[in-house]
Formats: sequence, C-alpha cells, structure tokens
Amino acid sequence: MRRIAAEFSPVRYRRKRLHWLLSAAMATPMGVAAAHAGDLSTVDTPTQPALAPVPLGVFGDTLPGAGNLLLTLSPQFVGSANSLIGTRAVSSQQIVATTPWYWSPLVPVRLVPQRRLDELQSATLGYGVTKDISVVLNAGWIEKHVDLMTFNGTSGIIPRGMSNVGTESLQDTQLAGIWRVYQDPIHRVQLNLGMSFPTGSDHNLATNLQPTGTWSTGRAFYIMQTGTGTFDVMPGVLYGGALGPWSWGLSYRARLPLGVNPEGYMWGNYQEANGWAGYAWLPGFTTTFRITGNIQDHIVGADPLIVGRIQAADPNLYGGKRIELFGGASLDGKLVGVPAVSMLIEAGMPVYQNLNGPQLAKAWQATMALRWKVGDAPAPVVGSGLPARKSPPEASPSREGSWNGLYLGLDAGHAWSADNATTFNYVGSGGGFVALSAAGVLPSGFNLSSNGFMGGGEIGYNYRIDDRLVAAIETDIEGVAVGVTQANRVAGSPLVYVQGQRSQHSFGTVRGRAGFLVTPTLMAFGTGGLAYGEADLSAAWFSPSLKPALNAGGSAFGYQDMRTGWTAGAGVEWMFLPKWSAKLEYIYYDLGTATMLPLQAVYGVKGLFSSASYQGRFNGDIVRVGVNYHFNWGLSEPAIVKI
Repeated sequence: MRRIAAEFSPVRYRRKRLHWLLSAAMATPMGVAAAHAGDLSTVDTPTQPALAPVPLGVFGDTLPGAGNLLLTLSPQFVGSANSLIGTRAVSSQQIVATTPWYWSPLVPVRLVPQRRLDELQSATLGYGVTKDISVVLNAGWIEKHVDLMTFNGTSGIIPRGMSNVGTESLQDTQLAGIWRVYQDPIHRVQLNLGMSFPTGSDHNLATNLQPTGTWSTGRAFYIMQTGTGTFDVMPGVLYGGALGPWSWGLSYRARLPLGVNPEGYMWGNYQEANGWAGYAWLPGFTTTFRITGNIQDHIVGADPLIVGRIQAADPNLYGGKRIELFGGASLDGKLVGVPAVSMLIEAGMPVYQNLNGPQLAKAWQATMALRWKVGDAPAPVVGSGLPARKSPPEASPSREGSWNGLYLGLDAGHAWSADNATTFNYVGSGGGFVALSAAGVLPSGFNLSSNGFMGGGEIGYNYRIDDRLVAAIETDIEGVAVGVTQANRVAGSPLVYVQGQRSQHSFGTVRGRAGFLVTPTLMAFGTGGLAYGEADLSAAWFSPSLKPALNAGGSAFGYQDMRTGWTAGAGVEWMFLPKWSAKLEYIYYDLGTATMLPLQAVYGVKGLFSSASYQGRFNGDIVRVGVNYHFNWGLSEPAIVKI
C-alpha cells in the first residue's frame, strides 16, 4: 500500500495545485462582414496541464495536445437594426431623400433595410499534431434575413410596403494552423495562420417589393450573400496569462482577400483586436469579460448584377469601425458528470460604431458552443484500494508510417468542363420565340468552355486490410475561383441580343477509395462516390425594335440550386514522412443536366403561344495535388516495443 500511495501522491499534488484550471472550446466569429471560424481551448494531456480558458469569441488557443481530437458545435445569432451614417442615427425617410443610387447617382434609392438577423451553425474540428502545434477546420451553414421598407414611386418619402428577404447556403470553410512559440508557468504566446475557401455562395437571389408595387427577383445585395467568393489569408497572434483563479490576454487576427471574386469584387480587409479577463469561481466554472475593436474596409469593386435601388447595393456603403463588449461563461462537464463535454456561452453588444453609412448598425450578438473531447477516457480512480491501470508500452511505428486511421489535408488543382454544349429550346404553336428561331435569328445554343483554379480541404479514414490493400472513406469540399462563363450573340433582322451563362462556385464529394500498396510508402488507388455542387444557369433575350419589345430572362429567372451526382477517378499517394503524404489525383464528376424554367414570349402573334428555356450539363474533369497529415491511429505495421 505504501508503494501504491507513493505512486499516486504526485497526482494528488498536481490536482490540488491546479484545481482552478480548466479548458474551453472556441467558436470564433470574425465579424458580421466576414465568415466565421471556430476555436477550441487547450485541454489536459499527460505532458501538458490545462490552461485557463479564453473567451468564446477569441481565436488562436486551440492546442488540444499531441494526438487529441476535439469537436465543437456552435450556433451563433447576430442582430442588426437602425441605420447610421458615421456615428449619427438617420431615419429611413432621410436615406431615401438624400442617398443617391450607386448605378445612377441622379436617382435616389427607394428601398431601406430595417432589421437583419444572421443565424450560423458551425462545426469545428481541432487536432493536436504535437503538444505545441494543432490544426483547426471550420465549416457550417448560414441563414440571413432582412426586412426591407419600400418607398412609393421614383421619389418622395411615402412608404409603399415591407418585404422580407432571406438567403441561405454553406458558409466559407476555414483551415488554420496554431503554433505555441513560448510558454512558462504564467504566460504563453501563440501564432496562427489560416486560409478561407469560397465554399459559400456569392450569387444568392432575393425577391422584394418594388416602388411600382410589383415584385422582382434579382441578385441579393452584398451583405445577404452567404460567402465572399474569394480565397483569403488569415494571420493572427495570441498572448494569454493566468495566475491563481485569474486569467487575461490579448489577441489580433485579420482576414485579407487575395483577389477579387468571379463577380468582380472583394470585401475589404478585416482586422480585429481583443483584450479579456477571466475568473474561475469554482473548479470547472469560469466567467470572462472581453472588449473587442474591429475595422472593416469598404467593398472593392462591384457586382454588375446587384442593381436594386437600395443603399446596400453601393459597395462604398459597407464597413466601418466598432468597439464591442462581451460577457461569457465556461462550464466543464466534470461538474455535471460528463467529463468529455464542455459548454460555453458569450453575448454582447457594440458600445461604439462609426460606419460607412447609411447602413444597418449591429445591435447584439450571442454565441453558444458544445465541445466534445473525442475518445476521451475517464481518469483513473484514486483511493479505491486498487492500483491505477498503467498505460500500455509505448510503440514506435515503422519508418514508413501508417496507412491506418484518420487523415486531414489540403488540395488544389484545375477543373475543366467536360460537356461544353448548352442548348436553347423554343416551343409553341407559333410566333414569338418559335418564329424568331425559324427565321434563324435565335441561336440553338452556345459552347461554354469553363475552367479554373479550385482548392479546398479533405478529411478521410484509411483501413489497412492486409499487407497490400487499403480501403478508405473520404470527403472534400472545394471553392472554385473561376467558375463563370458566358457567351453573347447579336444577329438577325430584327436585331436580337441573346446571352447564355453557366457557372459553378462550389464543389464537394463523399467517396470510397480502394488502394494498392506498390511499395510500403506508395499507394495507387481508385475512388468513386457522391458528388455535389451549386449549379447556376441563366439566359437572356433582348430586342428593342420588336413591338412590344422583347426583354426576357436574366439571372433572376435562371436556374440556381445545389445538385448531386456521381464521381470517379484514380490517383497515387506517397508517404514521404511517417505522418505526411502527398497525392496526385484525377476525378471525373457529373451533376446531371439543369434546365431553367420556360419563359413565355412577350413578343408574338396574338393567340399563339411560345416559350424559351435553356439547358446545360454540369460535368467535368479535375486534376489536383494535395498533402495529408495522418494521425496514425491503429498502426498496422509491425511495432517495436520499448522496454
């Protein structure tokens, strides 16, 4: 018994000395105008004690320890109301009386946002590569809702009515690495560097009430888009300190677009600085107070399809400066008998705003998070009269690494459309589109050869069947930087202008893989499964000389939806380090044929019916390279047991 007591006395001493320390999970917003990323705080490992939690809205503290995996699910809600120009509140009537329309400065705007609500559902996965380095992957779904007031006629301050605009889709996916460069018993400094991938949509549609009393569908204004359409780099730094029950810290993070998106614009640079203090009232329960300041530059460039007479269609009327205050709390699951789970909450509001208005002011923000230490085992029971179960002997994998277990990686490549032909269909009893087609004025279709860079992330799981065969399941999500192609034709008598457009901005797969080990470090594989992506297809016809004039179609009447299909391909993967591999892969995908709804002709012989529709196939070829980090769970190679 003396031997047993001696064995456990260091554990008792350590727990007594660190009774006020705990860990927290982070799900980090980067402001209303930027996509959101998650964060997870440092947790206990056999070689690293837990550190005091940082507030829920701070990114850069995700160091779960070597080999540990943490999952965070986080809903967030952001409300906005009332309009500001600089720091001064303005009424909707003042806005329509004094604010010019971006696309025609001599015409006043006629629609004014009244309220806005953003709802985000995020999932964050953090993994400790070493005790000082971790990777964090964040993805999720976002919904946006805005109430718009429409004013009557071309001028004046008489309201006509209200409309509610809503958009939803995936949000931009983010992948970041975090490195602790310094730590002592009180202080720590950590650097982080991430990348945002354009998996969210930047061409959502919206329907609203017009000053004439009609309803119109068109490209939603900028803040209603659920993605940025750009690849962004996200650098940051964090300092944290803790002494007794008190904790404190400072952090900085930025989001910097690398170039304009296919629609011709990019969000301005976003920068955020945080300062906070925390107090542990009980072992496992901490409250935090955070002050944050952020700067968002205005939008650079403009989308020519965002043309509504609303101040929110002006790229210069975005961004500004804010100072916000937040209060939060962290509850360790040990207090409620669930040691692998932690719960966090944070809420707050701005205390100062200086906006490039007129634009809606942020009113409040609330975030919650539920963190799960995946595979976390209960601590050994001390004082039960039985010795604690010792850890199994440490095993060293072979130098070739392992083709078994979870892996996470990045990829980039080039995509080409496979079936470039798009087709116009003109049907009816005569006149209108049918007559124009018979006269040879209208084209039968366009050849739209689209291609461009694509990049994203992937996660998968390998299972080693025997010495040569490896089975796997893998999923990836990609952003497409150049996915828009269009063709125009002006011909005939009467002169008719026709445009066809096809685009794809996001793409992903869920696939199985079957691999054959040519050597212990080189695998050839085949792959296939489900493919999905957002398809956008639209056409327009215009002829001013016809009576009445022909003016039909456009993006507001096009096809836009998330489509599913299939994919298949092959590749090679090389394990160049025990936990790192590089791959070269080709895949073919087919999302099927999309058809926009038929448009009835506005020109034609009375009593005769005609319509036009547009059809295109969304399929293509992808060649890409990637790098994967393998967690080496369940080593299949022979292990050397250290004595």
